[in-house]
Amino acid sequence: MKAINVYQDTPVGSKGKMQFRMALSERDARGIDGPALFLSRARAKENLRELSAALPGVALHYAVKSNDHPALLQMINDEGHAFDVCSALEIEHCKTAGATTSDLLHTHPIKSHSEIQQALAAGIRTFVIDNSDEIGKFLSFRDETSEPIKLIVRYRALGSAELAKIVQCNLSFKFGCAPHQIRGLVAEIIEAGFEFGGLAFHVGSQCLSPEPYLTGINIASDIITELDAEGIATPLLDIGGGFPVEYLDPIPPIAEFCKPIRSALESLIPDYVRLVCEPGRYISASAVTALVNIIGRSVRDGVTWYYVDDGVYGSFSGRIYDHCSYRALTDKNSTWIPSALAGPTCDSVDVIYDNILLPPLDIGDTLVFPAMGAYCAVSASGFNSLKQAEIVVID
Repeated sequence: MKAINVYQDTPVGSKGKMQFRMALSERDARGIDGPALFLSRARAKENLRELSAALPGVALHYAVKSNDHPALLQMINDEGHAFDVCSALEIEHCKTAGATTSDLLHTHPIKSHSEIQQALAAGIRTFVIDNSDEIGKFLSFRDETSEPIKLIVRYRALGSAELAKIVQCNLSFKFGCAPHQIRGLVAEIIEAGFEFGGLAFHVGSQCLSPEPYLTGINIASDIITELDAEGIATPLLDIGGGFPVEYLDPIPPIAEFCKPIRSALESLIPDYVRLVCEPGRYISASAVTALVNIIGRSVRDGVTWYYVDDGVYGSFSGRIYDHCSYRALTDKNSTWIPSALAGPTCDSVDVIYDNILLPPLDIGDTLVFPAMGAYCAVSASGFNSLKQAEIVVID
């Protein structure tokens, strides 16, 4: 099997070398002993502004699940953006950051009775559903709020098999009704005494093509026209998240990626429909750089294994849950050889890469991994009671 080349041998002055030196400088200045995640609010703010410029007229509701660090949420709130939440604790995080809870979108299609109760008590009135049973869960709360409950219908933009070829994480595999079910659900919402809150789709996470968004927008356009003919206005269209970031392979600038999406929204969706999106990865991923240390080395069956002080039970949980490959940076400049990179726990599952090209490394050397701000720290655990990476806000 061909080894994965995630090592970047970069010349002095390049972006990669600068990222490596920044991480070492921050570690040394702060006296950090162990793995670390360096969070740059300035980079996250830059990402917010780039996406806002690429999708003018589309409100950004940051997906808290991608990275819920308080400093990040505070910055996003201060920038005037809202949030996409999926649990009671995420709601509390947003409240702590100063968010207005009535502006939050609760986008989890499946909710327990207690989650609905807590969300309503916090002031949330807009929720996403994708089936009849979910509508029924709200019946017991219908007369308990002075403000109407708004239910948004989430649908699948493409079939699961089609999306699996385009996205890193296919969210339509688990959520979203079929397009032909939308009108029936809208009728059920209105008959149950709730407000029809609009339409939503989510193509998945790390989508490498704008095409699924265009399909979702075309479906919305047809449904909005049909509902208009019945005298039912569609107040909102949520196009989800999934905007891609650069890991190993280059991606187009976000303005270029979003250009056909922007065009489709302008030409197909009526002006009265409020447009929103749910970016998570695009905002948080490149805002965090990880630093790990080589704590062990072994030659096994002719392959050099390096053991580091963070792994898949920690910050590299995204290797499993997010199906993501992260680029490794080092100041070593030598011949690349097939190697293995493993985490610090005593579990053999804790292998970050089992076939990676790396230069020869020594115990005590450091590796730096850019773009580890999305779905990394949030899914890390304390397995083996090992120290988790320290999160350091650098600006």
